[in-house]
Amino acid sequence: MWVIYAVVFHILLLGSIFVIYFRSPVIQGLKPQPNLPLEAPARRLVLIVADGLRAQSFFYKNLSNVPNLRQLIKRQQGLLGISHTRVPTESRPGHIALIAGLYEDPSAVTRGWKENPIEFDTIFQRARRTYAWGSHDILRIFNKWSQADAADRLVFEAYNNELDFWGNVKTYELDKWVFSRVTEFLKRKPKILPKLDKVYFFLHLLGLDTAGHIHKPQTDLFLENLFATEAGIYKIYQLFEEVFKDQKTAYVLTSDHGMTNSGSHGAGQPYETETPFYIWGAGINSRSYNTAKYIELDANIRMPLYDIEQAQMAPLMSAVLGLPPPVNNFGILPRYFLNASEEYIARAVECNAYQLLEQYVYLLKKHKNGILSFLLPEYSALTWTNVNGMKSYLEQAQFAEDFKTVTNISYALMEMTLKGIEYYQNYYSMPLLFATTISMLSWLRYLLSLLDLEERNCLEKVEFKSVLKKREHKLLLILLLGISGFCILQKLSWEVSLYLLLPIPVMALALTNKIQTLLPLTFGHTLVLLLCIEFLVLSFFSRQLISVGFVLHALLVRKSDNTKDWKYCIKTIMILILAIFPLLPPSVGYTNNRLFFLGFLFTISRPMLVECKLTLSDKLATAISLLNAMYCVHKHINKEELPDICQFLSWSYFSYVFIAICYRPFCSRRQNLERVIFLMTSLYSMLCTSYELHFILLLITELILTVDSMQSSLTTDCANKFQLSECFRVSFSIILYTFFSFFGTGNMASVSSFDPNIMRCFLTTFSPFVIMFLVILKLSIPVFLIVCIIFTLLSFSIEYEKHIFICLLLICDIMALHFLYMVRNHGSWLEIGTSISHFVIMQVTTLILVIFTHASKLLLVKPKNFTSRLTVQNIIKIS
Repeated sequence: MWVIYAVVFHILLLGSIFVIYFRSPVIQGLKPQPNLPLEAPARRLVLIVADGLRAQSFFYKNLSNVPNLRQLIKRQQGLLGISHTRVPTESRPGHIALIAGLYEDPSAVTRGWKENPIEFDTIFQRARRTYAWGSHDILRIFNKWSQADAADRLVFEAYNNELDFWGNVKTYELDKWVFSRVTEFLKRKPKILPKLDKVYFFLHLLGLDTAGHIHKPQTDLFLENLFATEAGIYKIYQLFEEVFKDQKTAYVLTSDHGMTNSGSHGAGQPYETETPFYIWGAGINSRSYNTAKYIELDANIRMPLYDIEQAQMAPLMSAVLGLPPPVNNFGILPRYFLNASEEYIARAVECNAYQLLEQYVYLLKKHKNGILSFLLPEYSALTWTNVNGMKSYLEQAQFAEDFKTVTNISYALMEMTLKGIEYYQNYYSMPLLFATTISMLSWLRYLLSLLDLEERNCLEKVEFKSVLKKREHKLLLILLLGISGFCILQKLSWEVSLYLLLPIPVMALALTNKIQTLLPLTFGHTLVLLLCIEFLVLSFFSRQLISVGFVLHALLVRKSDNTKDWKYCIKTIMILILAIFPLLPPSVGYTNNRLFFLGFLFTISRPMLVECKLTLSDKLATAISLLNAMYCVHKHINKEELPDICQFLSWSYFSYVFIAICYRPFCSRRQNLERVIFLMTSLYSMLCTSYELHFILLLITELILTVDSMQSSLTTDCANKFQLSECFRVSFSIILYTFFSFFGTGNMASVSSFDPNIMRCFLTTFSPFVIMFLVILKLSIPVFLIVCIIFTLLSFSIEYEKHIFICLLLICDIMALHFLYMVRNHGSWLEIGTSISHFVIMQVTTLILVIFTHASKLLLVKPKNFTSRLTVQNIIKIS
C-alpha cells in the first residue's frame, strides 16, 4: 500500500505549488466597461505580430535589417521601442498578453500551455469586427465565441498544416500567404470596409519564428526571411492607406517573444524577453516622454526608444479605438503614447482604472462573503470605504472637468488595485504553505517508520500492529473538524480546502507505525547524507557543482581487490573527462556535425571493445538507421528537402528498438544489457546535434565500471547488521547519475529551450506534441540506461529494491521541501519558471525511476528467488 500512498501523495504535491503560489488570475462574470463617450482618434487598428522577432534583430545597425520600415519610421515618426515580455516566452502566452492584457494563466499547465481552462476576455471581443490571418494554433486561442456571434463579428482565416512546415528553406512563404490573403480581402471589399469603425485587423506572421528555429537568427537565411517580411509589411501598410484614405488607421508592429542565438525560446534571457514595437498612425504620438535611449536613423535624425510592458499593449490598442480594455486585463494604459485631447486621455485612463477595480471588488466581495471574514485581516490600503471614496473623488473631478486630477487619481487607484488583487489572490498562501510543509514532514516521518519497520523485520522477524492511540485519534479528529468548519464557514474553494486538510490523513498515516528513532543512520552518516543532499540542491542553481559532486562520489567508491589496475586507470580518466562536460556551455542549440559523425563511430566501436553480442537483425537495422541519419544530416546541412523514405526509416528504427529490447536472445544478463545499451544509444544518436552522444557513451561505460567495483566491495551480512547505509548510498548514486545525465549536456530548461535540429531525422512539418515527445525521449534514454545498469549488475540493489526506493523517496522529498520554499511568483520570470521546474522535477523523478526500474527488470532480469539474507559468499557473480 505504501506505493499507492506515495503516488497519490506526490500527485497532490505537484498541484500544491499552483494552489499556493499561482492561482488563476482569470475572473469570470465581470461586467465590461462601456465604450468611451468621445470620438476615438482611430476607426481601425492593424496589429501585426512578427512571431519570434527579437529586438536585437530589428534594431541591428540602426534598423539596417528593415530598410523599408526604416524609411517609414523617418517619414511617419510614431513611437519606437522595446516591449518586455514574461516567461514562458512562447507564442501563446505572448499573444494572450498582447491581445488580452493578461499574463499566462498558470492553470493552463493542465492543458500543456495550449489553451486556458478558464475563458478570458480579449480586445477582439470588445470590437465591432475583427479580421485575422495566420497560424491556426494562434488564431484558435481567440476564437471562443458562439458560432452565431462569431459569424458576424469575427472572421479568421488560417493556413493548414501543409504550409506550416518545419524544414523548408523558404520559411517566408508563411508570411507571404498572409500578405496575399490580406491583399485579396482588402481589394475585394474596398467600399464596405471604410464605413466600419472599431475594427481590428490582425496579421500573425510565423515565418521568422520558423526561420529562427531552423536557420538561427544570425544566419543569412533568417535575414532573407526578415527582408521579405518587412518588405511585405511595408506593402500592406501602403495598401491600407490606399483603401482607407481618411487617415484614421492606427498600426502596431510588435512580436510575441524573442529568440536566442541558438534558435530557442521559452526562458528569460534578454534575447527572449526583449521584443521590438513600432506604433504609428491615427491616435499615436510622435514623441512621448524624455528617455535616455535613442537610435540613430541618419546623421541628424535620432528616434527615442521607449520601454513598455507587453500587457500594456491591450489597453493602448483599446483606447485608440475608443473601446474599454478586456475585463481580465492587467495592463496599465501608457497615456503619453496617445495623441488625443486631455479629456479623452483622462476618460481612457479612468476606464482602465474602473476595469481593474471591477476585478478587485469581485475578490473583496468574495472574501467578505465568508462568515468569519470579520476576524481576518484585509487589504488596508483599499477597504470598502476607500473604494467608495476614490469613486467619489473621480466623479467630482470629472464633473469639474479637472481632467489632470482624474488622470492622477486613476493611476493611483490602478496601482493600489493591482496590489490589492495580488493580496486577495494570494490570501491563503502562507496557511497553505504551512499545511503543505506539515504534510511533507509527516510523510518523511512515515517513510522513516517504514525503514525502521523493515530493518527490525529483517533482523528480528517480529510483527508489528498498526495502532493509533486514542489521544492521537482525538487530536486529529479535533483538527479535522476545526479546519473543515473554517473552510465551510469561510466558503473556501475546494482546492484550498483540500490542501488545508491534507496534513490530517498524512499525520494519521505517519503516526500509525511506531518508530524507535528518527535517525535510522548513525549521526555521522546522517550528516554526510544531508550535506550530499544540500550539494545536489545547489547544483540546480550552478550546474558546474555537479562535476565536483561527481568526482567526490567516484573517490568514495573504493578500488576492489579484483579490479585490474588498467581498468581503474581508465575509469579515473573517464571520470575526469566526464567532469568537464557540465563546465561546457549547454549543448542545447549548439550544432557541430564533426562531433556528431564522430559519435556514430564511437557507437559502432563500443560493442566491439566490450565484446557485445548482437543479432543479425540488430546489426542490419542499426546500420541502415545510422546511414539514413547521416544522409538526413547531409540533406539538412545543404538545405535540401528530406525525402519521405528517410522519415519512414527513422520511425521504423524507432519502432524496432522498442520491440527488440523486449526480446532477450542471450542467457547472460550482461550481454542482454550491452545489447540494450547499443540499441538505445544508436537511437539516441539520431537525436543528437553535437557532443551529447560522446557524453552518454562515456557515462554508461564509467557507471558499469563503478557498479562492478561496488558489487565487489559491498559486504553485507544481514545476520549481524542491516546495511541501511548502503541502501542510502545506492539511492544517492542513482539520483546523482540521473541529474548528472541532465546537466552534462544541457540544463533543466532543456524541455522548453530545445534545438529543433534534433528532430531533423524524424520530422519536416511542425508537430508540437511529436516534438515534445522526442525531446522527453532524448532526456529519458540516459536515465533508463542508468537504471538498467544498476538494477541489472548490482545484486544488492535487486535484493533490497524496496529499501532503496524508500531511501530514494526520502532524498527526493527532502530536496522537494527545499524547492517548495524556493518557488517564486515575483521578480525575474526566468527565476519563476526555473523555481517551478525544480519542484516539479523532484516530484516526478522518483516516479520515473520506479517505472524505469520495473521496465529494466522485465527486460533484463530473470525472476529469481532471492534469500532474505545476503552474505559475501552468496553474492552473485555476473559474467
